[in-house]
Amino acid sequence: MNREMRKDRRKKMNGVAPDSVDLPVSRKIAMRAYELYLERGGVLGHELEDWQQAEREILKGERR
Repeated sequence: MNREMRKDRRKKMNGVAPDSVDLPVSRKIAMRAYELYLERGGVLGHELEDWQQAEREILKGERR
């Protein structure tokens, strides 16, 4: 298969994150942890707390 045909078969990216329903749980957690980091003003040193908070939020939502 030539390169042009392979490029056409790939999903088109438009710079927008896909719907969270399609993302693996670990990716959802990572995205939420990053949101928490930004909400705190980007202060370093709270990575573990951000990740644990994101896990609680995402896993709680997954069980519904």
